Amino acid sequence: MSVELKQTDVAAVKSLLGDLKGKYKTVMTTSINKALTTARTQATARIGNELNLKAARIKQDFSIKKANFGDISGSLKATGEPVGLVQFGAKSVKKGVSVKVLRSSSRSLVKHAYIASRGSKEHVYWRKNRVAGTGKWPVGQKTRAPWKLIPARYRVPVERLTGPRIEDIFASSRVLDPVSIQAQHVYLQNVDAKITDILRRHSG
Repeated sequence: MSVELKQTDVAAVKSLLGDLKGKYKTVMTTSINKALTTARTQATARIGNELNLKAARIKQDFSIKKANFGDISGSLKATGEPVGLVQFGAKSVKKGVSVKVLRSSSRSLVKHAYIASRGSKEHVYWRKNRVAGTGKWPVGQKTRAPWKLIPARYRVPVERLTGPRIEDIFASSRVLDPVSIQAQHVYLQNVDAKITDILRRHSG
C-alpha cells in the first residue's frame, strides 16, 4: 500500500497554510507517517481476526517506508516466507501434531508430523513414513520403527510445514480495501489537525 501525493494535494495544503506555506512538508510527511502506522495496526488486527497468530508475529512481516522532506511519499509492505506451522498453536499429540490455522475453524491433526528444534527455533516437520518411490516399507521393517533403524536408501526428505503468507492475506481485498480507506481518512484528519496546530502556534 503506497501513499503518493499529487501536486493538487500539495497546492491545497499550501493554500490552507497561507503565509506559512513553507511548512507544507511538515504537515504532509507527519500525516502520511501517522496514516501508515495506523494502517499497519489495522492490517495486523484484521489479519489476526482471520489467522490464529499473535499480533507480534503478524507485524513482524510488515515494513514501513516513511515519508521525509526529500520524498513526500511512503508505503506499507508485507513480505516474507510462509509462516511456520508451529506458530499456529502447534501441539504434539499421539498421532502427529495438532494445529489451528484459521480462527474460524477447529483444530486439525497433521498425521505423522512432529515438532523439533533447529538451532534456537522450533518447527513442525513431516516425513513420509513409506519407502521412497515404492509406497512400501522395507522387508521386515515395522511401520513404527525408529527412523534411525531405516536403511539410508529407503529414507525420504524431511519437510518443514508452513501456513499462509502474511503478504497474501494483506493483499486480499477483504483486508487491503478497508485498511486503505481507513488510512486515507486518518491522513486527512492529521492534515487538518497539523495545519490547525501550526496556525495556532504562529498566530499573533
